[in-house]
Amino acid sequence: MSNPEATITEEYPPVRTGGSLLLAWRTNSKNILIVGGGEVACGRVLKALEADAKVTLVCPEEGLHLELKFRISKDQIYKYINREFEPIDLEDNIDMVLTAIDDPIKSKEIYKLSKEKKLPINVADVPPLCDFYFMSEHREGPLQIAVSTNGQGPKLANIIRRHISKNLPNGIGEAINKVGNLRQSIREIDSDYKSSSKRMQWMSKICEDWSIEDLKRLDNNVIEALLPYYEKHVIPSFNTIKQETFLSDKSEEVTKEMNLEDEHKETKKGQLILVGAGPGDPSLLTHKATEALSNADLVVSDLLIPKEIFSVIKCEIRLASAKSGPQKSVKSEESQKEIQNWCLEGLEKGKNVVRLKIGDPFLFGRGGEEVSFFKKKGYEVKVVPGISSALSAPMSANVPVTHRGLSDQVLIITGQGTQGKLPQIPQYHDMRTTVVLMAVGKAKELSKELLNNNYPDDLPAAFVENGSRPNERIIHATVATLGEVVEKERVVAPSTLIIGRAVNALIE
Repeated sequence: MSNPEATITEEYPPVRTGGSLLLAWRTNSKNILIVGGGEVACGRVLKALEADAKVTLVCPEEGLHLELKFRISKDQIYKYINREFEPIDLEDNIDMVLTAIDDPIKSKEIYKLSKEKKLPINVADVPPLCDFYFMSEHREGPLQIAVSTNGQGPKLANIIRRHISKNLPNGIGEAINKVGNLRQSIREIDSDYKSSSKRMQWMSKICEDWSIEDLKRLDNNVIEALLPYYEKHVIPSFNTIKQETFLSDKSEEVTKEMNLEDEHKETKKGQLILVGAGPGDPSLLTHKATEALSNADLVVSDLLIPKEIFSVIKCEIRLASAKSGPQKSVKSEESQKEIQNWCLEGLEKGKNVVRLKIGDPFLFGRGGEEVSFFKKKGYEVKVVPGISSALSAPMSANVPVTHRGLSDQVLIITGQGTQGKLPQIPQYHDMRTTVVLMAVGKAKELSKELLNNNYPDDLPAAFVENGSRPNERIIHATVATLGEVVEKERVVAPSTLIIGRAVNALIE
């Protein structure tokens, strides 16, 4: 019999109150009710689906985000209710409730009804009405790492999560998958519940003694060679198993290549993403662009990006100086070097760097040049496309760039080519719509070149100034009056010029 007094004097971990009970909640085939249809609801739906839950979504159709409409059309949503929330929605064998609406009164009502039914609930952005929080998460295959600040600093949770993810071993998700296969094979040859401790000890020792690279190579041959060692309760080295399985020269070559790749990744930890910001309206950013910006440690850009776009960025922003005046081409090169140096500085520190460019990076955005530059420096560049004003501006001006009987082809050129010169303009074709980016400063010169290439002087044209933005202007002209209209109407950059018969296609 133990001595009670001796037990009391033992040192135990202190109780640190104020935390949350962290759990991995198994929601496979559970019914989760999500109320709302905006961006927050999109995130909630995605997390629920990735946890294999059955999602019931309640929101009027007019309030549905495009992503949710897509998921409904693909039958990813178990049940969609096209109306506002009603108490009866909680009667359908619901296991969990998530609200993502901007109505605090309605949210509180849903919370009270859920608590009456003893349903766990999370009310977005209202911590006192949450039984649980959503944490900042990193996922790689079966690996899920979640960081919580218990509602005190969500942005800090994101920063900590990014730091953890950047320092994880390369291929950790693949290694975990392979370990899972080995664990299943061990259970198949020794399923006795009394062997649970033996299985756990042996598997733990394998994970401790073998490197992540070794575990990534746990294919069927290696697992089969390992099974006899389990029965002997022995932990062999990977080299021993490799010799026993007679790995081919090709496999050895692949192994060497993987090691070289991993060494390279370890020395080049930073990541660069070239992101298209679209025409300037934050709502026209793609989901991938928004995700890249939210996960960035450093965003490098220039003054062509509207300030509204920067409102969605929470990390450090560096902006290159403006490029204007008679020495514009020289200043452009200086700005480009400045931008590249900033990116390299961030990458060498292991940061997630986003190079943010207006429009689409690969359409008169020098995106190809930047990809080549950073490849030579040892960095692979991911590219996230953006909506180019070459197509969005005509749409804003109600100009179909192709229209039966008026235009069956589109030419996109720049008014600021190499060294600031106009590009070579082809001869006029009456079934072509010509779209010119960066044309304002070259309007007079462009007009002359177009006329010299047999463009009719009365051919319709339109400038779309600040397209897709609140201060958008549409100014009509003709090929002969481009320069005159720019001066008279004081057209400023950024502006997109559209030329061709299709310009007046929808004008009554």
